[in-house]
Amino acid sequence: MKKLICFAIILFALFSCLTSCVFTNGLINNMANSSEATPKVEEMLNALTEKRADDAKALLHPQATEKADTAITRMTNYLNGRKDSTVELIDFNFNSSVGTSGNTRQEQATYQVTLDDGEIIYLNVHYLSNNEGTGFVSFQLILGLV
Repeated sequence: MKKLICFAIILFALFSCLTSCVFTNGLINNMANSSEATPKVEEMLNALTEKRADDAKALLHPQATEKADTAITRMTNYLNGRKDSTVELIDFNFNSSVGTSGNTRQEQATYQVTLDDGEIIYLNVHYLSNNEGTGFVSFQLILGLV
């Protein structure tokens, strides 16, 4: 009888471990495939294309707004009214943490953007959500190979 109970406990423990691992992996894969930043990337591109610097600056994280004016001007000048025809997420990493100072979620992603004139550029973005606010800490246009 004791052997049967021990065997049942071991099977239950093994089953619990396997199902929790499957659940955890599924949860991580779902989180990894969903980026909070993707709709914001499209908003930022539209603001830059339409030379709406204030709207672009509003999409930045509070800790990045002080140094953004020159960069936003350069990006709007480069895009010069060209809109994106496709935006494709090609690389994505995220880190989420909970601590005494609150919740933090960081996303780093690379996008391939095809402009309406056929030119292909890449975006490297760092999107941060924490107690200070939510927004881009970094938004870089990359020309060439990634």
